[in-house]
Amino acid sequence: MDEPRAYNVALQPAHHTFMKILNLIHVMCAQAFYDWALREINPLHPDVPRIMMRRRELADKASRVFA
Repeated sequence: MDEPRAYNVALQPAHHTFMKILNLIHVMCAQAFYDWALREINPLHPDVPRIMMRRRELADKASRVFA
């Protein structure tokens, strides 16, 4: 019974690093999408403030990943 637990504890740092990288890839793809959306959308569109707010949230999230 102790072996699986010891095995899982040994993999936790690798799992944490993998999830961090996966999260960073998601943030970078989302940032690229919102940058593209802002280039394509009419500046007077009502969703522009929401898109800009989401970009800011993603930038904050990316900086926390590197911290």
